[in-house]
Order: sequence, then structure tokens, then C-alpha cells
Amino acid sequence: MLGAYGFLSTVFKAFETNELSVDVLASSEVSVSLTLDKKQPPSRIEAVIENLEPYADVTLKKERAILTLIADVERSSDVLATVFKVFSEENIPVEMLSQGASKVNISFILKNEHVEKAILALHSQFFQSATDM
Repeated sequence: MLGAYGFLSTVFKAFETNELSVDVLASSEVSVSLTLDKKQPPSRIEAVIENLEPYADVTLKKERAILTLIADVERSSDVLATVFKVFSEENIPVEMLSQGASKVNISFILKNEHVEKAILALHSQFFQSATDM
């Protein structure tokens, strides 16, 4: 992808052609990561993978969940620092991160098996101490 003219256009055209809606997106100068709703037809997902294979290495990972936090835009960096501290302490690996341009919403992609633990740990960190006062 690095320096490839029209690469993102090619990627998103494949999703449009196969009528697939992207939920969460993260990109860099050399990669694109995204999530798709699992309710979309598997045949279309396989088709988009076939469409993209001439242009990129494509990896499909299943059994993942989106955990999204809504944060005060003024405190989004503090929220991120706290989340990663909690995830580190709880041994919860983050596979992908996407932050909206407004910095209000922050989405984490986790394995399904880690979601409940992540929610409980974050709830405890952000809300439990407030109710203990």
C-alpha cells in the first residue's frame, strides 16, 4: 500500500461492489484494518476477499467484538491511558483501535472471550470508585 496510488479506492470499491458495510476502520501508511457486521452474508465476505487478494494480503479473523467508549473530548487521552493500563493489568489484548476524528468515540477490537472481562474491569475502574465515595 505504501505509495500505491488509488489503493484505498480499490479497497472500498470492492466493499461497495459486494454490498458490504464497514463498521470500524483503522489505517496506516501500510495497512487497512476493518470490521464487518457478522450478519452480512458470508458469500459476500468471501467475494470481497477474492477481489482484494490481487492487491493485498488479506486475513479474516472471526470471533471478535467491538467495545466502544464514549469519552469527554477534553479527556480522551486520559481515558485511553486508563483503558490501556486496565487492559494491561487484566491481560486483555487489543487487536485494533479506532478513534473518531472528534475524539469522542474510541473503539477497541477484542477477542469475544475477553469482552466481558474488559467491560467489568473498565466499569470498575471508571464507575465503581465514584459510587464508593
